[in-house]
Amino acid sequence: MTTPPTARYWVGRASRSVPAPQQRARSDQIHSDSARSPPLEHSPLKGRLPVEPSRPPRTADRRRRRAAALVATSTAMAIAAVAVPAQAQTADPAPAQSFRGGDYIVQFADDPVAVYNGGLPGLERTAPAEGEIIEQDAREVEEYREHLAGIRDSVLAEVAEAEPVAEYDTVFNGVAVTLSAAEATELAADERVAGVFPNTVQTLELDTSPDFLGLSGSEGSWETEFGGREHAGEGTVVAVVDDGFWPEHPSFAALPEPRPDQDVIDAKWSGECVEGEDEDPANNVTCNNKVIGARWYDTTDWGAGFDGPRSPRSDWSHGTHVGSTAAGTETDLVQDGESRGTISGLAPASRLAFYKACWGSPFDGGGCPTSDTVAAFEDAVNDGVDVINFSVGGSRETVNDPMSIAMFNAAAAGVFVAASAGNSGASDEGNVAHPAPWVTTVAASTHGRAVEGSLSLGDGQSFPFGTIGGWASQDKEFDLVMAEAVALDGADPEDARRCLAGTLDEAAAAGRAVACARGGGAYFHEKGREVLDAGGEAMILYNEDPEVDDLRADPAENPILAAHIDVEAGDALEEYASGGDEATVTLHPLESVEHPAPEMASFSSVGPTGVPGGNILKPDLSAPGVQILAGYTPDALAGDEDFGIMSGTSMSSPHVAGLAALLKAANPDWSTMAVKSALMTTAYQTDTEGSPIQRGGEDATPFDFGAGHADGRSMFDPGLVYDSGAEDWVAYGCAVGQFQELDGGETCASSEAELGVVEASDLNYPSITVDGVPGSQTVTRTVTNVGDEYADYVPNIEAPAGFEVSVDRQSLGIDPGKSETFTVTVTRTDAAAGEWSFGALTWSDQHGHEVRSPITVRAVDVVAPHEVLGSGSEGAVEIDLRTGFEGTLDIAASGPIASQVEQFDLASAGETDFPVDDPSEGEATASFELAVPADGAMGRVAVVGEEYEEGTDLDLIVYEQLDDGTLELADAPFEEGSDEQIDLEPGRTYQVFVHAWDAPTERVDATVHTWVLPGDAEPGLHVDPESIEADLAGEHTVTASWSGLDAEGRYLAALRYFAGERPAGRTVVVLN
Repeated sequence: MTTPPTARYWVGRASRSVPAPQQRARSDQIHSDSARSPPLEHSPLKGRLPVEPSRPPRTADRRRRRAAALVATSTAMAIAAVAVPAQAQTADPAPAQSFRGGDYIVQFADDPVAVYNGGLPGLERTAPAEGEIIEQDAREVEEYREHLAGIRDSVLAEVAEAEPVAEYDTVFNGVAVTLSAAEATELAADERVAGVFPNTVQTLELDTSPDFLGLSGSEGSWETEFGGREHAGEGTVVAVVDDGFWPEHPSFAALPEPRPDQDVIDAKWSGECVEGEDEDPANNVTCNNKVIGARWYDTTDWGAGFDGPRSPRSDWSHGTHVGSTAAGTETDLVQDGESRGTISGLAPASRLAFYKACWGSPFDGGGCPTSDTVAAFEDAVNDGVDVINFSVGGSRETVNDPMSIAMFNAAAAGVFVAASAGNSGASDEGNVAHPAPWVTTVAASTHGRAVEGSLSLGDGQSFPFGTIGGWASQDKEFDLVMAEAVALDGADPEDARRCLAGTLDEAAAAGRAVACARGGGAYFHEKGREVLDAGGEAMILYNEDPEVDDLRADPAENPILAAHIDVEAGDALEEYASGGDEATVTLHPLESVEHPAPEMASFSSVGPTGVPGGNILKPDLSAPGVQILAGYTPDALAGDEDFGIMSGTSMSSPHVAGLAALLKAANPDWSTMAVKSALMTTAYQTDTEGSPIQRGGEDATPFDFGAGHADGRSMFDPGLVYDSGAEDWVAYGCAVGQFQELDGGETCASSEAELGVVEASDLNYPSITVDGVPGSQTVTRTVTNVGDEYADYVPNIEAPAGFEVSVDRQSLGIDPGKSETFTVTVTRTDAAAGEWSFGALTWSDQHGHEVRSPITVRAVDVVAPHEVLGSGSEGAVEIDLRTGFEGTLDIAASGPIASQVEQFDLASAGETDFPVDDPSEGEATASFELAVPADGAMGRVAVVGEEYEEGTDLDLIVYEQLDDGTLELADAPFEEGSDEQIDLEPGRTYQVFVHAWDAPTERVDATVHTWVLPGDAEPGLHVDPESIEADLAGEHTVTASWSGLDAEGRYLAALRYFAGERPAGRTVVVLN
């Protein structure tokens, strides 16, 4: 079990249980623009490096999710196992959880205050009614908190050394605590404990957008809905869980008095302004009637490793930029000493509260410990906020981790949660973060205005540049010199060309613009610092690699005026500047240039959801996240500017948070999901020229933008909304199989008893997603009329290619405040199996409302279990299939074969990580080659925990050998304990590493089991029948039987399915 790395602040970099496929390593690292990762140095993998620089946390494994009690319903719900045939238990049962000493979050079984609906003797309901807030001083709330504290103290008393560093009881019932392996194991076995989770560190996700969103101007929503920008958002409080704020920033200046919404704020707000305890009083904070609350967290002293103030004050600009985007006060915009009008956030009359839960910056390994972010959510809900923005990374594959649970209960308490979708780009399908339906997940796109600059060389040549430092409002001419010409004596010439630290001569560079080559593994701002320290006045950064020829426009943290040019301009500049001593360069003023928009940002993460069987669309919608001009800390930019540009889903999320605050201000009785529905169903899918929204020169899809781009005008009058609440979300969590381990199985059992068995696709969501349509499938939706008059709605269907879509209602006549239910049936016609298709269902009425829900569906030829288990020297399992085509389904059996073993004598690594980006053998690590023939069925490697002493933790890491001899990471489960397996595909050769991460003894005998199933050998596994006459939505059962096996062996077999000649999947049969 390799220790999780400290996550860094690159927008959207969510932790993953399995490292993502490799991306080509850049020869340089850009200044972290909230949308890129840090530099990765080259390794023996010859440039093929994992996306993560080190091993990811284990808390969100896609094949074994640890229990996390989500106690948020009106009944005491817990989880029940799915019923399957006695001899055909579905695969991957969760092995006993293994722990090591470290920081943990312990979750207790009882409901937290936000969602407790009564039921315990003598303890009344504490959950607020819809539209209300928690009454913090109410007798029933105080008594229930005392009850939770009593159980918490009783449980922890049994592990005498466990002293909590944080306690939670509002959105999460638990504690953050340091535990030994034995203590964690003991607590996990306590029936009063719902889950024990490692305390991981998540990453921060890194104008004209109000106009682009339809807020400004005489016809904009600020005027039409609120009577002017100065009133937009009154009566609401927006929380920013981030890295703090800069209290002196003009975006956070006090609002004019008296405040017309003061009575509303006083009735809901119970927070405080925690000034801080920094040794320098100047680093503490004060609040006013704009920023009405501030808190800071460092539950585990992790933040003490950074230089940041011990207060809510930020020493980086992320939280200030995010907060000013969502709800900054209207203020003058001054850049390079010149006034450029005014600027504000989207909800300028909303109040702000900052919760500093993140430390450090992208440049020093900073991040956000879960124990701190959960504490921040806890306080935000208790304080009485209406909206929380969370521009921080998160799980991609789970909805039952502590952060998702805290978000669940915040939403159940009536708080809208906006979160960044992540910035992993589109190269890795399904990498969108925050997949839970109770969170509004926001992608990033452009907003029509791009900041562009141009420079001129002394010989008259001109080229565009991206601003990566400072802001020029007038022509600025400098003498120009190549960096290598002002290198220090003895400095490495290549390092000097790239302006790496300590390579430039101050005397030679003084007063000049220095041209630096991109590359060398340094951030842009680090190169700028070297030029500045050498006396330079400006930096020209030029690209050299045609494969990495993008232009950045993000000046954050760069202390010097700096321009970024492409390869063509760099070649011309180098030729010109190297020709004599009189070279000059002039930087011309930056200009705002209009472009068709929105266009999806290249960095924005994409769907589909990574939750297995998730069946909802993620991201939910898109908002501006490229070149967003908002607040900075004064020392983050050259010239101490107050406003600067950032890009990332960190920037798009606060746009939606601000819009949600406006909707809550206009409709205080709306639920959080009604707000979300209004945002989604009124979103649009075309750009300013009427063309489909683009991504990389192609039409974008709902996996890029969700329901579409947010519309700040139409959202106020959506007509209908799709609403849901805590009980619906629990049913969803049960449907995706992630709440089955909660509360001893009671949560899902109670949910099923109350609501019946619910398909994930039946969650009353504003979009419709069905992954794996076996012929046809029907989903149910309910809409509520939030208008003020009766309306008749009729459906308009855009059927996804290859499908027919029908609705069971020809019209919906709905009175104000009333609801109607309908069903949608999706039927496959000629859709290709395994490929997604996109369409929409729009309900239109006589008043001009158009309530649009995207439809995303994928056809399959057969639905079959991935894996089934059997036991004994002979036996049989029944396997249920659903078919999605008309024709013959052939079933080919392979195996069973007994495992072959590779054995190694390894030293315990003593919790030392395996170097994923530089794989090699050592005392604790061995490797071997394994080939799976092209005509084979499959391969598998595994280690089995029951073969080792308790406390042994072996890891498997598998690389594919490429044709050029390099290795590319295939999989690395990194489970806790020694139960790991990796499936291998035919026609490939693999290098398998086994690493003894830890063991109770100095050495361990490691046994790796391997299987390579032949594709054409006479099988010992018999299947009946061997072929099926399939039909659309057909239901069939086949029986797989075996005999004559060694009772002590570990066997593997497989059934492969063929729709005619077309492979249609497989079911692995594990026989032990």
